[in-house]
Amino acid sequence: MLSRGFLVVGLSMMMATLGLGAATPIIPIFVGEMGGDDIARGIAYPAFTVTQLAISPFVGRLADRYGRKWFLAFGLFTYVITAMGWFYSDSVLEIVFFRAFSGIGSALIFPMSQSYIGALAPKGSEGRYMGTFNLFDFVGFGLGPLLAGILRDYTSIDLIFLSMTVLFALATLLVAILLPTQPQSKKNNNSLAFIPSRSSENEHTRPSWSQIIKNPLVQAIFSLRASVSVAIGVSFTFIPVLLEEDLGTSSTAVGLLIGGQQFMGGAIQPLMGILADKYSKQLIALIGSVLMASSYWVATFSDTYWILLIAFVVGAGLGSAMSQVVAATNQVQVGRSLGLSTVASLQSMAFAIGILIGSAGGGVVAQILGRRFTFACAGLIIIAGYLIYTARSSKNKETVS
Repeated sequence: MLSRGFLVVGLSMMMATLGLGAATPIIPIFVGEMGGDDIARGIAYPAFTVTQLAISPFVGRLADRYGRKWFLAFGLFTYVITAMGWFYSDSVLEIVFFRAFSGIGSALIFPMSQSYIGALAPKGSEGRYMGTFNLFDFVGFGLGPLLAGILRDYTSIDLIFLSMTVLFALATLLVAILLPTQPQSKKNNNSLAFIPSRSSENEHTRPSWSQIIKNPLVQAIFSLRASVSVAIGVSFTFIPVLLEEDLGTSSTAVGLLIGGQQFMGGAIQPLMGILADKYSKQLIALIGSVLMASSYWVATFSDTYWILLIAFVVGAGLGSAMSQVVAATNQVQVGRSLGLSTVASLQSMAFAIGILIGSAGGGVVAQILGRRFTFACAGLIIIAGYLIYTARSSKNKETVS
């Protein structure tokens, strides 16, 4: 499993998500320092979703046809530009602009990396491969907020943005120089796990968008990922504000909560991947959804930092990991027949839609009803997403159970 391609993609994604994780608790606070209110915060954090939604469907189809390596490398390079842009930003408008620009990278690196690993995974081991790969992702997102909190408490935001620039540049070079152009797996012989040829015959046999969108399992994992992403959008936008401004905690404490949540999720990912290969994915997703929703409902009422820390590290961290690994496993399974990068790009869209609703919609809710109410709504949306997942995935029992 730990081939050169797997390790290069994993390490490059860990560096990328470390940089992105560092931005997570900083952007809402940075916007506030520039004079932005809760609505401005709600717009700034998910601004990347606009560009991500615009290009995601096209890059998936192109990558299934031409290869994933250079799409991944270019996506990482756009993050270099983003980090430097934030370094020079001195207004809310500029922060939002570069956040929107980063959506190009988001639309490229996440589906490309997931589909590359999916192409390496032998049939029946999708959960193990995706769970192990997600470990890199979660560790990066875990370290980023923690390190950003420490740097902000003892240095400056500018140093955080410079550090992000270096990480993104290193990840770009790692992919460009060391990543094999085509995934190589001796055990995997699935036709669309690799790059299809460009022949006219292959164009005629390529699944249509209608077939892809109408597929029940595609719809199921889209709803599951979108609902989890709504909650993530709420959390990443309003947890830093809730803790720093309402409860008076330090930036390090914010980073510890967000980072701890990601560490918990990362640590459990490989085990969850193995379980997803062997046991009911619907059951795993149910447990994960209940745990995650419960943590958000705790945030609706609690004013105690340690209670919030335990709720989000254990509940949201563990719950999110369980739901995400189920979605990733199903994604590879259905992607083998519909196109790995195409399906991954659709799930990237689900993530973007969820973040947009959670952050921007949460900003409006927070402005009208208060910040706490956004967490209550997020919990309800998580449960609704799971119910839709169960209803649609039941039509594909051979890949769910």
